[in-house]
Amino acid sequence: MEAQPADPVPPTGPRDSTRPSGRRTRLRTAVRTVGSTVLLVGLYLGRPLDRPTPATLALLVAGLVLLVLLLGWQIRSVVRSPYPVLRAIEAFVTATVLFIVLFAAGYTSLSEADPDAFSEPVDRLDALYFTMTVLATVGFGDITPVTGPARVVVTVQMVCGFAFAALVGREFLAAVRRAQDGDQGDGATAGR
Repeated sequence: MEAQPADPVPPTGPRDSTRPSGRRTRLRTAVRTVGSTVLLVGLYLGRPLDRPTPATLALLVAGLVLLVLLLGWQIRSVVRSPYPVLRAIEAFVTATVLFIVLFAAGYTSLSEADPDAFSEPVDRLDALYFTMTVLATVGFGDITPVTGPARVVVTVQMVCGFAFAALVGREFLAAVRRAQDGDQGDGATAGR
């Protein structure tokens, strides 16, 4: 049997002039992360969210499917990245913001379609706050779901939040390890 050639590993030595410096890469990653966060929050704040409840639920499901596809792509990009830790942080922050914005938009739409869906009317800022309290499992109790559809969406967020924290976090860490294991042969440590 013939030995298969090893997967190519990006050069990491001081003579590699095509690889950006660590400082420039960290700055670019920070700018992209902040930019994607601003874009997602801006879209959330600027888009109309006055949809009937069935359309809201359908859009929320479609958004979650899109999030899962995005996460798969991001995990592969972490493994291929010359700076897997930076890429994993960027991907995790972007995915978390998308997750929060999806549910906040769902809560805002539910409240606009039925002002009695929650214990008080929920505007966009309240929805972001409520999404964060559910995600962080704080549950202050100042805003609570009252109707069946609102309780269903909150329950879905709880289940997805646990899965997101456990599975997605684990997958990003595993992707970083796979990328770093590929770098062990050449002694690269930049970006870790």
